[in-house]
Amino acid sequence: MSVAAPTPEQPPAEQPPAEREAGWLSQRERGALWSVRLMFRLAKLFGRWPTRQLVRLLALYYATFDADAARASRDWLTRVHGRPPSKREVRAHVFRFAQVALDRIYLLQGAIDAFEVTRTGDHHLDELVRDGQGAVLLGAHLGSFEAMRAGARDERLPLYIVGHFENARMINALLEKIDPHMAGRVIHTGQDPVGFALTVRERVEEGGLIAILGDRVGINDKSVTVPFMGAPARFPTGPLLLASMLRCPVYLVFGLYREPNRYDLHCEPFAERIELPRGRRQEALVEWVGRFAVRLEHYARQAPDNWFNFFDFWEDGDR
Repeated sequence: MSVAAPTPEQPPAEQPPAEREAGWLSQRERGALWSVRLMFRLAKLFGRWPTRQLVRLLALYYATFDADAARASRDWLTRVHGRPPSKREVRAHVFRFAQVALDRIYLLQGAIDAFEVTRTGDHHLDELVRDGQGAVLLGAHLGSFEAMRAGARDERLPLYIVGHFENARMINALLEKIDPHMAGRVIHTGQDPVGFALTVRERVEEGGLIAILGDRVGINDKSVTVPFMGAPARFPTGPLLLASMLRCPVYLVFGLYREPNRYDLHCEPFAERIELPRGRRQEALVEWVGRFAVRLEHYARQAPDNWFNFFDFWEDGDR
């Protein structure tokens, strides 16, 4: 099933991102590592509900003293609600991120029974597994990807995670200790593009599902600018170029968190193939990225407090 992509007005030329736009990847882990270690120990010692109350204090600290995160939260909430947010709303946004991060520990441990999980479009994944068809699962830093990832522990889903991990080596090493099973299902983009491409192709040919997030531009990544939440925003082209190379179906996947312990998992077809015709390759890339941005906005508006890109995401910088 081919899916035509809408064409955003006046598509810009592809260009490498500026250092400011890729700042999320160059940030140091700062206090994040000790935060994860603390949450891990508290989660094991006290359980989910008491630890959530302690994490609330941690979130309050970041909302108060991390000026960049607070500014990014205000920017996002202003765009969603059409008005400047209160300090309480900013704190609640940061707290939601901390809640989902805490749940990641339980999900990586396989404690999925502690959560209520709803699944919309899960039959698409079942059909892929049944037919042995490899595919790309395209997501974003919206809600939790771990809820679906945890469901792959029983080998039902041959899921492989692809991404940049340069900004979180120590954190990922810690999380891999929590879930060594999934450690073997992580594919690092690394510095060897040929080896990376061969590995991903092999996994797809074996029927693997390649999960990749499509909303953050890494250092030296190529990107395009498309409308998102009413303003120009830069998105990477790498995930769609990868899908084009693999010539396999692409599905969108999002896991939205709802209080107090529910995750709504969504899976929908995006394209049977990503076609980039000669002569209009750039225009086609912009069309596909624009279509992804439209669907991302649709889900982000359903759960605004699930947006976890705490950096300067838009180019206009007017908020």
